[in-house]
Amino acid sequence: MADTAGKARAERTEVTLRSKTMVLDFEGECRVEREGDSVHVTGLRLVADLPDAGGQEDGGTVVLEQAGDSRPAGKDLTVPLGASVAQPGAEVRLTAPGDVRWTAEPGGDLVAADDEIGFVLAEAPESTVLTVRGLRVRPS
Repeated sequence: MADTAGKARAERTEVTLRSKTMVLDFEGECRVEREGDSVHVTGLRLVADLPDAGGQEDGGTVVLEQAGDSRPAGKDLTVPLGASVAQPGAEVRLTAPGDVRWTAEPGGDLVAADDEIGFVLAEAPESTVLTVRGLRVRPS
């Protein structure tokens, strides 16, 4: 079994928060266990700082976090994800309506198979608050 645990990065990730699009660098942690063709992910947690241009909804952090056990899906795997956005005066917790499908590349990177991951409020699932595009996690 090959096991990678520790720090993880997802650089130059495009994020749209409400209607504002930006490129963020996430840092955090992740454990990837490989046994043959099977891959298991635990402890995925990535944090990025939001730019602060001085506006009322500027600054703060975005956290992407594993919200349950990963499961095999053919040669890929699925991982339930949640997100939280903390800005001055408020914090919201969000969820991805479905599990996120990932491809584990031979070099160790995890690439979200869905190019776009939407996060919603549990009480308003019809309205996407946060969208993450091109998420590629590099465990180290």
